[in-house]
Amino acid sequence: MVWATVRFLTNAILFYELLYNNYFLERELNLNIKIVGKNIELGESFQAYSSARIGEVLNKYSYDAVSTQITLEKRIGNFKAKLKVYLKNKIELDATGRGKDANTSYEDALDHIEKKLRRYHRRMKSHRNIENKNISSTDEPLRIYQSVLNLDENEIDVTDGDSLPVIAELSYKIDEMTVEQAVIRLELENESCIFFRNASHSGLNLVYYRKDGNIGWIDPRGSREKTIVKNQNSSES
Repeated sequence: MVWATVRFLTNAILFYELLYNNYFLERELNLNIKIVGKNIELGESFQAYSSARIGEVLNKYSYDAVSTQITLEKRIGNFKAKLKVYLKNKIELDATGRGKDANTSYEDALDHIEKKLRRYHRRMKSHRNIENKNISSTDEPLRIYQSVLNLDENEIDVTDGDSLPVIAELSYKIDEMTVEQAVIRLELENESCIFFRNASHSGLNLVYYRKDGNIGWIDPRGSREKTIVKNQNSSES
């Protein structure tokens, strides 16, 4: 009976300590934290624990975050945690973790986020002038076509080459940044490619993951300008 009371009081102290730390972490970091449960009702203990832990990681690397979303999903035999962090410099981090219980799956996702932050932190220390908080951007129209593989035979019009149905019309934000900024963003975000304007000449560029795991860079305007200069030099000689 005595040990049960001691255990209850210890857990209660730890719980309220987490709530206390979470309150001050949110105030200090000015961080909006959203916690969502799928197929599970989240208790206050997990909410306090997860909020405090993400605050500790962000505070460790001194990064300003706008908001973070934690989604915990209960599956048969395990848990799946998805974590999204939105930094003030327009970089979005996301990671997925799995485990036998809620805290284990969350710590797995948080570990992936921390590795990305650590890698980004090292890059920023080596290249202090890379980060530009005043990145200019434009919203360009984006049209989503339905893939031919998802169409029935009677839905394909062979007489019209541009007959694929449009399933959504959205917008795509194109930021102006250096190539290195684009590469860093590609490494941190779960994207296969990033379309951007090269800060050196404002031309459209693309960085993407190649099949061999390396990163490719396409610079049509830069290549064109080099070709023009080369041709001019050849004609002068």
